[in-house]
Amino acid sequence: MRPADLTPAELVDLLDDAYQEDRGGPPAGLALAEREALADYLGCHEEARAEALHLWQERLAWQGGDTDDAAYWLDVEFVGPGEGNRAE
Repeated sequence: MRPADLTPAELVDLLDDAYQEDRGGPPAGLALAEREALADYLGCHEEARAEALHLWQERLAWQGGDTDDAAYWLDVEFVGPGEGNRAE
């Protein structure tokens, strides 16, 4: 999987799966290396991250999910602090 090759909708699907798994849901099916590649990509590409987050929050709002928790999870737990300034 190359995150740069994924559409925003595909990124949202992967993020939602990983988020649900981290919050006690079913396994996302992402290997650790795939999770790390996705987190690294989103940490280095702010525009892609912002677009994916926007689309994901729209989906979560429509489903009655917690958009604030999802944003926190993405920024702090998934990508991690300080990750957004790395060069590729």
